[in-house]
Amino acid sequence: MSKRILFVGHSAHRSGAPLILLNFLRWLKVHDAPRFDVMLVESGPLLSEFADVAPTEVLNQPMTRRQRLARRVLRSRYTERQERAFVHRLARERYDLAWVNTVVPKREILALAGIGVPVVCHVHELSFAIGQWLGPDGLTPLVAPVARFVAASEAVQTELVQRWHVPAEKVSVVHEFTLSSSPEIDSTARNRVRAGIGLTDDDVVVGGCGTLDWRKGADLFLQIARTIARRGGEAKLRIHFLWLGAERGSVDYREFMHDLERSGLTGCVTVMESTPRPADVFAAMDIFALTSREDPFPLVMLEAAAIKLPMVCFAQSGGGPEFAEIGGGLVVPYLDVPAFAGCLAELAGDVARRRAIGASAARAVEQFTIDRQAPKLRAVMEAVMARRSR
Repeated sequence: MSKRILFVGHSAHRSGAPLILLNFLRWLKVHDAPRFDVMLVESGPLLSEFADVAPTEVLNQPMTRRQRLARRVLRSRYTERQERAFVHRLARERYDLAWVNTVVPKREILALAGIGVPVVCHVHELSFAIGQWLGPDGLTPLVAPVARFVAASEAVQTELVQRWHVPAEKVSVVHEFTLSSSPEIDSTARNRVRAGIGLTDDDVVVGGCGTLDWRKGADLFLQIARTIARRGGEAKLRIHFLWLGAERGSVDYREFMHDLERSGLTGCVTVMESTPRPADVFAAMDIFALTSREDPFPLVMLEAAAIKLPMVCFAQSGGGPEFAEIGGGLVVPYLDVPAFAGCLAELAGDVARRRAIGASAARAVEQFTIDRQAPKLRAVMEAVMARRSR
């Protein structure tokens, strides 16, 4: 009988972890994978793309009127019944493996492990995010039930072993990946994007990318922009800051725009929403500012490196310094805004150095393409299923 795998994701939003999962599933589909289904805790813009790859279910759906009434009448018993029904349904499917993308689906991990399905947890988080999603106990309740952990970087592996006491033999490191080390970019993208925000090819554009939350350091991006704006006159260059990935209806966006406007930065900072073609926006940038306080091995870092953007990041922030060590960019002390601003200003005035670091980053990213990393993920998957068969 052929194997069956369940892939569980926390959402279908256009962010790093869901994109990694989606692209891995696409890769599996063209590489003779076993049958698989997809279960997502939350929906999002990528839902139809997941559904194109495999049968896809979204767990958190709006409640019907009847369900709301039942919950009000039965109270805690309603939740217990729902949980039992969920577990029984999973048991009927007889999956040979569950691959859970991120630590967020804790309920699903415990339910699957409880009915004897081996669980691989692909960890894309570091300590702050783990505590944010899983509460004060963090990863501790999942260490025993999970058969194998896949760490998205060396930094994640270190935290799993040292902070959460996961046995080292239960952890495999497989770095995040980009689709290609030489992405196709619209030849008109640089000038088109710049013209759309009132810039010329002579302006130096410092780019950031991601959600506008605390972990991504969007507030630090503004502080760095303000520091450079105050210094002024760096080689008589106009340095413009461009952040890609905002969600305009979010609280984070309103907070970011509040600070941007009151800092007097509306003329030198542009905010753009996420796009299916981020490489076109990256093409308009000259330097990539990875301002994250915590980021395991960000996909946007790899996408920026693939088009030869030099990167600057903070030390002790996760995957950025790890990538910088192999030629991916420059590192400044953690949260040292003046040092970060100074580094950007130096790069802005030195085209040759920008190009040299960008070329080095492009060489480094060749190690982190889907064709290099996806076979490692599949090897973990097959090893866990083989162990179960024995």
